[in-house]
Amino acid sequence: MVIKNYLIKIILLFLVFSKPLFSSQIYDYQTENLIKKISDRILSVNNYNKKINFKIINDPFPNAFVNQNNTLFLSSGLLIHSPDYVSLLAVIAHEIGHIEKYHVPKRISEIGDLKNYNSLSNLAAIAGSMIMQEPELMNAILFNQTAINNMYLNFSQDQEKEADLYAVETLNKLNLSTDSIKKFLLILESKSQFNLLDDELKKFSTHPLFKERYEIIENKQIKNSNNFDQNFQKEFNFIKAKFMAYSGYDHSNELYGDEKIYYEAIQSSLSGNLSNSLKKLNILISKNRNNFFIIETKADILLSYGYNKEAIEFYKKVIKIYPQNNYAKFNIFINKKYSNNNHILTEELFFNNINLIELFPNNKVLITKLYNLSKIIESTHWISFFEILLYNKNDLKKKLIQLQKKTEDNNLKKLIKLYI
Repeated sequence: MVIKNYLIKIILLFLVFSKPLFSSQIYDYQTENLIKKISDRILSVNNYNKKINFKIINDPFPNAFVNQNNTLFLSSGLLIHSPDYVSLLAVIAHEIGHIEKYHVPKRISEIGDLKNYNSLSNLAAIAGSMIMQEPELMNAILFNQTAINNMYLNFSQDQEKEADLYAVETLNKLNLSTDSIKKFLLILESKSQFNLLDDELKKFSTHPLFKERYEIIENKQIKNSNNFDQNFQKEFNFIKAKFMAYSGYDHSNELYGDEKIYYEAIQSSLSGNLSNSLKKLNILISKNRNNFFIIETKADILLSYGYNKEAIEFYKKVIKIYPQNNYAKFNIFINKKYSNNNHILTEELFFNNINLIELFPNNKVLITKLYNLSKIIESTHWISFFEILLYNKNDLKKKLIQLQKKTEDNNLKKLIKLYI
C-alpha cells in the first residue's frame, strides 16, 4: 500500500511538471530579443558555441527546461516572478549548462538502457517516457517493476548540481551578484509543488533540494560583484510589466514609475477602457522615445479593438527599427488588403511574406491568405501546396512528398520539409 501511494504521488508530480510541454507558445519579439542578448552574454564567458533556440510558453509556474534539439523553453511565470534580469540570466545559464554538459542525450541514453532493468526506475525515466512518447515504457516502469535504481537517481541529481554550478560560475565570470538568484529561489520554494510532498518522497526527486542549492551558491559566489546593467534591467522591467498585465497577475505594487504606467495601460485596454490605455501609452512613448516596443504594444491594442489601419501604421514604425520582428510583419500581412487586379504587387506581397510559415506553420488564417494570393499570381505548385495543407490532412505527408519531387522551387522545397 505504501508503494502504491507513492506511485500515485509520483504520477501526479510529473503531470504537474510535464504540463508546460503542452502549453501554448507566446510570441513576443521584445522578450525573445532580450533573452537572446542575455544568452549571448552567458555564452561569451563559456565554451558553448552552437545555436540555441528559445520558446516562451504560457504557464504561470516559474519554469524552464531544454529538449534534445537545443531548444530552451521559458515559462511566462518565470518572467513574472524573476526579481530582476540577473536571476533570469542565472536560470538560462542553468539550462545552457545542461546543454553544454550534454545532459539531455545522456538522460535519453540512460532511459533507453532502463528497458533492460528489472526494477522500478527513477522519476526522470517516467518524465522521459512522457517526453519520448513511450507510454509502454512508462506503464512498465510504474506497474511491472518493484524497486528504485538509486545509482541512476544520483546521476540525475549530479546533473542538476552541475548545472547549478555552471550558473553560479557564469555569474562570477560576468561579475554579477548571486543575491537575486537567492531571492528567486525563495520565490520558487514558496511556489514549488515539492512543498506538497513529504520528506520520504523528496528523496526520489532528480532536483537538488533548495538547501543544497543555497549551499552551492554560498560556496561558489564571489564578493563585490558590481557589473549590474541598468539598461538590461529597465528593458526587463517593461517586459515583466507586460507579462503581468496580460496574464492578469494583480501585483502592480511590485512595479514603479514608467513600468507601472505600462502595466496600467495594458490593464485598461483589457478592461475595455481604450481611451485611458492610449493616453497612458502616449505619455510613455513621449518619455521613452527609443523604446519602440511601447509603440508595438499600442499597435497590438489598436488591432484588438479593430483599428487595423492605424495599427498597421504603428507596426511599420517598429519594423523600420527592428526589421527582423516577424510578429509585427505577420500582423501587417494578415490585416493588409490587397488588389486582385495588380499581379505584380500581389506577387511581391506573396513572396515577401511566405517565410512567415516557418514561424506559424499551423496558422490557418495565414495559410488561407497565402493560398488566395497564390491563386491570383497563378503559381501552380504553391496552389497545390496550400490545398494539401488545407484539405488533405489524412494523407498530407504523402501528398507533400509527391509535390516536393515535382517542384523546382527551392523555397517551396524548404517549406515542405517543415511538414514531412
